[in-house]
Amino acid sequence: MEQPKRIGIIGGGLAGTFAARQLQVEGYEVEIIEKSQSVGGRMATRRIDQGTADHGAVFFTVRTDELAQEVDEWLERGLIRKWFGDDFPRYIAINGMNQLVQSIARGIPVHLNEQVGRIEADATTLRTIADSQTRVYDAMLVTAPVPQAYDLLQASRLTLDATDHAALGRVTFEPTFVGLFELKEPLEIGEVGLADEGLVPGMLKLVNNAEKEISATPLLSVYMTGEWSEAWYDKEEAETLAEIERLLQAQLGPVELISRQLKRWRYAQARDVFNTPFLKLNHHPLWLAGDAFLEADDASGRTRVESAVISGLRVAATIDAHFKQHVLTK
Repeated sequence: MEQPKRIGIIGGGLAGTFAARQLQVEGYEVEIIEKSQSVGGRMATRRIDQGTADHGAVFFTVRTDELAQEVDEWLERGLIRKWFGDDFPRYIAINGMNQLVQSIARGIPVHLNEQVGRIEADATTLRTIADSQTRVYDAMLVTAPVPQAYDLLQASRLTLDATDHAALGRVTFEPTFVGLFELKEPLEIGEVGLADEGLVPGMLKLVNNAEKEISATPLLSVYMTGEWSEAWYDKEEAETLAEIERLLQAQLGPVELISRQLKRWRYAQARDVFNTPFLKLNHHPLWLAGDAFLEADDASGRTRVESAVISGLRVAATIDAHFKQHVLTK
């Protein structure tokens, strides 16, 4: 009896986690390699003293039947709740967005704090090289942001043709800074804890995690625009955080802060997206997927939680079909 094929997935965000779960259901041996200390990617949550703050995705919406089915199950299991909106609900995860990905990834082998430096190929396998650690797979999926994935592939011993270079080299992302501010006194932001209109220049949105009901203490997540974040990206962290605080005080009036932290997202929103849910290298059993890979009929045209989920599901189905077709033609 033939051994199950081994699939290595670089990146433990939503696309990688959903692809891993689906491939596991189909009988593959799947591993996720994640450079951070937790799966989740931009479904990110941070503990600050006695409080909790989301500092990546703020909420998610549903346009596809596939995600709608997942959402129904998550609601039943108590993993998420509707935050606001009746015609087009915004959903959030209980206890922070990262907890949702942690629940989905349960049972999937994950190697944390491991950054792949290059990928090598021979006639039948692909190998990841991370420091002194080598892992061998029959196929691979890379779900890191496209610029990071392209850098990895260029540093690897793989064959990339002109089509691969043209597709991967054109995609750029804009960054986002997020200031996390712990307040001394409770404060209301908008009707539900979110403000994204009428803000001072440079501020994209303002979230009160206590009103979002994920934090026991008043914690604000202050998201800056891509343009502002790009202009400030190379400045010192202390200077950048002080400027975000100044803008926050200008927006809210004088508020007393207990603590302040800064999160930098280098790859927050793709300026260009793919109109296909995944991409395969021409010469290797290696696919790329993620939130910048959209279905051709995706009307939003933006990277988001749902695009990552759908990309992961679509690429998993394609990898499965690839190996089943290989069996039929042997």
